[in-house]
This record gives sequence, C-alpha cells and structure tokens, in this order.
Amino acid sequence: MSNALARKRKRMQPLGYTKDELLRMQRYAKTESNTNDLIEESFLNIRLISFQILHDKFGFGYKRLMKVEKIITEYLNTTAAGGLSTEQLQFYMREKCGIDAKAEANRIPFRESFSLVERKVAPGSMQTAGKFLAASICNYYALLGVCLKTGFNFSKRQVAETLEWIRYYINSLATGYETMTGIASVMEQECKYCDPRFIGKTYEV
Repeated sequence: MSNALARKRKRMQPLGYTKDELLRMQRYAKTESNTNDLIEESFLNIRLISFQILHDKFGFGYKRLMKVEKIITEYLNTTAAGGLSTEQLQFYMREKCGIDAKAEANRIPFRESFSLVERKVAPGSMQTAGKFLAASICNYYALLGVCLKTGFNFSKRQVAETLEWIRYYINSLATGYETMTGIASVMEQECKYCDPRFIGKTYEV
C-alpha cells in the first residue's frame, strides 16, 4: 500500500474505528438523541397539562404552580444525584395514596400517548417509543402525586382525580379536541405562566 493510500485510510478510520463501526455509533447516537427528545417533550407537555388541571380544578394560581415546579425539580435533582429513585416515589404513592403510578400510566391507550409529542415516530419504532412514553408518564405521575400529597396535603381522592383529568386531557389531545398551544394560551392568560416553548405562539382564548 502506498503512503498516500495509507494516509487516506487512516483519515477514514479515526481512532482505529472502521467505517461500519462509525456508522453504527452514529445511528446509536441518533437513537439516544431521539429518545431523550421524546422523553423531554412528553414530560414538559404532561407537566403543562397538570398545571392547567391544578388551576382549573383546584384553584392553583401562579405562586402555587411555581411551588409544584420547584418541588418536582428538587425531586428530579435528588434522583439524578442517586439520593432518591423513581421506584421509591412509586412505592410512596402506593403506600400513602393507594395508587399504582405504573398501572395508572398503562390506562392511557397506547396510541393516545403519542399525542404528548409533536415529532413523528417511524412505524418500526412505535413499540419502543411507546414504552418510553409510558415510562415518562409513570415517572411524572409518581413525582406529581408525591408532590401534591406532601407539599399540598392532597387527599387520596384528589390525587386520583388529578390523574384522571390528565388522562382525559391526553384523550382530548389525541382526538384533536385540545392542543398544547391552546393549553399554553390558557395558562399564560389566566395564570401568567408562560411556557418558553410557546412564546409567540399563544393566542387569545
């Protein structure tokens, strides 16, 4: 092999990886990125839905909604640091509220859960994406339930009612009766809560 061809091959295989290995790594990185985007978008949307429910059904205003956001963020930070697990939150939900967060999340029809994300999911990835969405909903249910029980002294019935309304709103999104922009518009006008994702997109309701 000439020196020129050797140099060219070396450039095509950085750090000793073959072209096929690099392509597999790129596909994996893309899959990881898509998964993270899917989880983040569904989490933010279900949080916004829950805020509207807390406002409409329980009279929460801006200050209390900000308290909910703060408590949930603290739970997430503690979980990320290894001091609390989602399994522990789910256990607390079962013990204190008599609610199985996973079972509640699974009550949302498979196809309806995709209404929580705007991005299109390839048919071949539907099953995997559906599992991630169900896990995202389950985790948020556990976070929200524990937050409402400990931070606002919600009764078991009130926590269950909140989750029931979340499921209703997801159904409304799936059937086209409601939109995330519409929910964001209500929250902005009635609670002065502005989701930065919808800046410039909201309308008068």
